[in-house]
Amino acid sequence: MAVEDSHGTPVDTARAAKDAMLRRFYNRAQITGQIKLPAVPSMVDEYVSMCSSVFAGLGKPFSDTELAHLKDALTGELAAAYAASPRSHIIISYNAPIGPSLNYNIRAEWTTISEAYERWLATRTPPLFGTEPDARVLQLATEAADPATHHVLEIGAGTGRNALALARRGHPVDAVEMTPKFAEMLRAEADRDSLDVRVIVRDVFAESDDLRDDYQLIVLSEVLTDFRSTQQVRSLFELAARSLTPGGRLVFNAFLACDGYHPDDAAREFCQQVYSSLFTRDDMATAAAGLPLELRSDESVYEYEKAHLPDGAWPPTSWYIEWVSGIDVFRTSREESPIELRWLVFERTR
Repeated sequence: MAVEDSHGTPVDTARAAKDAMLRRFYNRAQITGQIKLPAVPSMVDEYVSMCSSVFAGLGKPFSDTELAHLKDALTGELAAAYAASPRSHIIISYNAPIGPSLNYNIRAEWTTISEAYERWLATRTPPLFGTEPDARVLQLATEAADPATHHVLEIGAGTGRNALALARRGHPVDAVEMTPKFAEMLRAEADRDSLDVRVIVRDVFAESDDLRDDYQLIVLSEVLTDFRSTQQVRSLFELAARSLTPGGRLVFNAFLACDGYHPDDAAREFCQQVYSSLFTRDDMATAAAGLPLELRSDESVYEYEKAHLPDGAWPPTSWYIEWVSGIDVFRTSREESPIELRWLVFERTR
């Protein structure tokens, strides 16, 4: 049966009745739910879009005014969460009583980097980072004529994968680690094997006079992947310029943007949330400007480690290949990923 509405347009009364009933049906729903996402301030419009779709799908569509208010609330919480830690989330809880309205609450949640890694210890099966030292680090160390006089500083030593291997070669090693449980494990193994490893538990950039000024090698493996700014890289270069002897080298790995890719704020922020802090080669040049440090090599971590690790040691972990290839950030192939983890070696020139 069809009738006409007030404008003379034919109306399918059965369809109209069904639609009216469905509106009432959805109003009778009692709904609770939660959305949890990494805190990425520059992607606030994506959070709004997701919420809009979810709420509309539940029969509780938001007006433009309501969405604008939601965006304002999200903007503030995202900024607070991201500023607190790169291991931060936004949690959007929502509920709807019987009726047309939907209520929501937004809160930020975060942990420190140290707490995040301690959680790894509690939830992941060792070895956390592989069993072998990094091939690039070991290759640089083997160039020393006398390991006993070739002092090494490792920053962010973790449980000692590199530091212990270098000490077993005869290098005196200072290992700085800010996660107390990692430092405890490292110290215990060094003591057990009577290795020359001095463990320092602190943030390496905190003021202190416990570092030498004649290191021949400074190592950071999978550490700049947690840096938050080019200024932190500058602080590292300044530390290296103070602490390396002339001719000494600084080796670290970092995610770099591939040629032709210019990351925006959203990409940089999301990279930090997945242990993949991103820099450009211009960032590196800016951070090193005016310091007595020269870039000596720039190599793919994937290619170098795959070619030089001992038989059976590749890949170091189940997650390693996708991570070093940037696939934890960009859902694509390794060949098409716009970022890659690279080994960079700088030498103090004077």
